[in-house]
Amino acid sequence: MSAGTGPWKPCDLRGVYPDALSEDLMRRVGAAVGCDMQPGESVVVAGDFRLSTPVLKQALVDGLMSAGLRVVDCGQVPTPLAYFEATERRAAGVCIVTASHNPAAYNGLKWMVNGRPPLPPDVDRIRAVAESGRTRGLQGSAEDVDPVPGYRRWIESRWQDLVAARFGPIVVDAGNGAWSRLGPEILRGLGFDVTGLFCEVDGRFPNRPADCARTANLAALRAAVIAQGARLGVAWDGDGDRAAFVDENGLHASTDEISILLARELLRGAAPGEPVVYDIKLSEAVRREILRWGGEPLLERSGHAFMRDRLLTSRALLGLDACGHYFFREAGSRDDGLYSALFVIGMLGQSESLARMRDAAGPLFGTPELRIPETVLGYGVVLGRLRGEFREAQELALDGARLRVEEGIVLVRESSTEPIVSLRLEAFQRESFERLMARCLSAVEEARELLLRQIRDAG
Repeated sequence: MSAGTGPWKPCDLRGVYPDALSEDLMRRVGAAVGCDMQPGESVVVAGDFRLSTPVLKQALVDGLMSAGLRVVDCGQVPTPLAYFEATERRAAGVCIVTASHNPAAYNGLKWMVNGRPPLPPDVDRIRAVAESGRTRGLQGSAEDVDPVPGYRRWIESRWQDLVAARFGPIVVDAGNGAWSRLGPEILRGLGFDVTGLFCEVDGRFPNRPADCARTANLAALRAAVIAQGARLGVAWDGDGDRAAFVDENGLHASTDEISILLARELLRGAAPGEPVVYDIKLSEAVRREILRWGGEPLLERSGHAFMRDRLLTSRALLGLDACGHYFFREAGSRDDGLYSALFVIGMLGQSESLARMRDAAGPLFGTPELRIPETVLGYGVVLGRLRGEFREAQELALDGARLRVEEGIVLVRESSTEPIVSLRLEAFQRESFERLMARCLSAVEEARELLLRQIRDAG
């Protein structure tokens, strides 16, 4: 049995509704997850705004109640509000119906028990129980709650010292996702001049994909920042736990650059040796910057659950993810797209320019995450070809393969949420990047034009 087949992913559940992910499956999963908690304990439940979320969330609630749990139903809200409510209530668990950044036809489940996300052995165990159909056969309870007032008080208290009136205009692109109404409302309540883009909830995601990490998906935001003369552009993913940033020139700030800036800001006033967890997909420059400012860089495999588990285990100051999840110890080690946006705003202050700060982060010679559909080339084929091309490489097999050669680093891995092969290249000098790219393209000739197009789209 493997947690990586069908809708069962290494650390969550994800699939197309209703073919791969049905109400019946969600009910059985709810009953199985509920068995990791004691009867009578509370579990917070929420969901995003996909069209299939209401029926799947109700099925989940029914399953959890069959395990004898007290369900605290937050309705359809951004994922960070569910995490916040679970923390405030000291709930035994939290379950969120969402497919995060995946296309509209998908849905899924993220969950935590006793503050910890599931790792692959936990998912395998839950899968076995769910497929057996076993339940406790108890009758729990459910109550509806509104997490917005408490969350809003917490955010406004944390960021009350921002002098928003003098910050300048901001454009926010909610992508018709979970922050569509609440994100601009909270920012305006703090005094910011906000222009909203795609801020009407629509689970079909009609204006752009739910993934905010890809430059190609931010074309409208980049144009709006320039047209409005805005100081900053912010985009969120479908369920609101990721954030992406566009500078005043309409250029997408990479997660490498944002990670470097966040690490600098937090480590500057921290005690020496503070741990910082960083995603294996991030640049080597991120590791060097953490060391430069006295932190301890902890390399972790890609994925929300792996990052969060390592963050909690190490009590890290910060967690940096290549897809735009940023975890802050001061925010309960949670990832929160609105909190991340406010942190970047606070970091810029009244006069700093994101474009200047990006320049100060230093040159980065590399690609964004490149994606090869497995219908074009499978993971095993890509890995074998690259190993053959880079026979001299030192290989790290933490998550896929990280091949280090004289020119730089090649990372190849199999996505845990989509049928794609993920490829990233990084060089230590500009000239080396051209050589590294040429060698990679020759190894995966069938995907050459696809990869070149993705690089062009990233600008």
